[in-house]
Amino acid sequence: MGNSVIKPNAKISPERESEALAIRNNLIIELLVSVLDEQLVIERHILRERLANLIELAKYDEELTETLHATINKL
Repeated sequence: MGNSVIKPNAKISPERESEALAIRNNLIIELLVSVLDEQLVIERHILRERLANLIELAKYDEELTETLHATINKL
C-alpha cells in the first residue's frame, strides 16, 4: 500500500496545534461524509492515509503541514 504521504515522525508546533486540530477535525468530517455517502467501511490506516493526502493537496505552509501530520498520527 502506498502510504508515502504519511509522515510518522512529524512534530507538533505548539503555536499551530489548535489551528491544526480544527483543520484535522474538518477534514475528518468531510472524509466521513464521503465514506457514508459511498456506503463504505474505512479502516484506521486508510483514514490516516486519506487525511494525509488531503493535507498534501491543500498546500498548507510547511510548519502547519507537519503539525497536521503529527495530529493525524495521534488518531
